Amino acid sequence: MQLSVTTDYGIRIVLYLIKNNEVTSSAILSEKLDIPKTYVLKVIKKLEAANIVACYQGVNGGVNLLPRPEEISLWDVVIATETTTAINKCLDTDGCCNRHAEDTCKVREVYLVLQKAVEERMQNIKLIDLAE
Repeated sequence: MQLSVTTDYGIRIVLYLIKNNEVTSSAILSEKLDIPKTYVLKVIKKLEAANIVACYQGVNGGVNLLPRPEEISLWDVVIATETTTAINKCLDTDGCCNRHAEDTCKVREVYLVLQKAVEERMQNIKLIDLAE
């Protein structure tokens, strides 16, 4: 699995919000993190849909974390920003095996073990630990 630039930006945005612990405008995020403002808005929308951040309108508007910082895992941001988290296409939910061997494929069994290990490890990495 190769994480997208969207995920990288999402992680950087959440880390910034953890470190600063205040409502922050998209313009400030763009400037401080060197991310195009249109991309900041795109990422924030995904993070908001995943209940990682809340957005506020108005003069004092901006974005802030929803859950407590110690509750946000790397996995939370990854699943909020990636279109798929499968390490191989055969693990996608659409059942794409062109051999129709989902139940008997030994390679797929290995992929499942690796997928589970990656997910569990990312769930155990809290972003607050990366912010310190």
